[in-house]
Amino acid sequence: MDISRRQFFVASAACACAIVTTTGCVSNPAPTFDASVDHTIPLPEALSEPGSQVKVRLPNIKEPVLIVRTKIGFNATEGICTNSARTELQWVVEEDRLKCLGCGSRFKLDGSVSQGPATKPLKSYAVDLQGSKLKILG
Repeated sequence: MDISRRQFFVASAACACAIVTTTGCVSNPAPTFDASVDHTIPLPEALSEPGSQVKVRLPNIKEPVLIVRTKIGFNATEGICTNSARTELQWVVEEDRLKCLGCGSRFKLDGSVSQGPATKPLKSYAVDLQGSKLKILG
């Protein structure tokens, strides 16, 4: 069976998209920080403006936490979609929603699902600004 060059490229692109979607290779380009044992990080410059976001790895927690700066403070949820693809989330300012970069699910800042295919809400965390440090509680 012979296939054309065009058919080969279309099939290759489809396979690449399937691999990225199912393996969670699509990632949020926000900077990642490691929290200390008490779940604090120095307030990063990357969170200086409303709409900015960072990922934080907490000790003894497998998935990163996504922290978003809003007009009124900070918000945090788990940073991985609850859908089976388990892909990273990204804050989309224009939509006022967290978006899964794999399946396209949307979540409100409180972690509730606003658009599927995901059906399970995200775990949310409290964020406390303590001087020049952020403490992630939850």
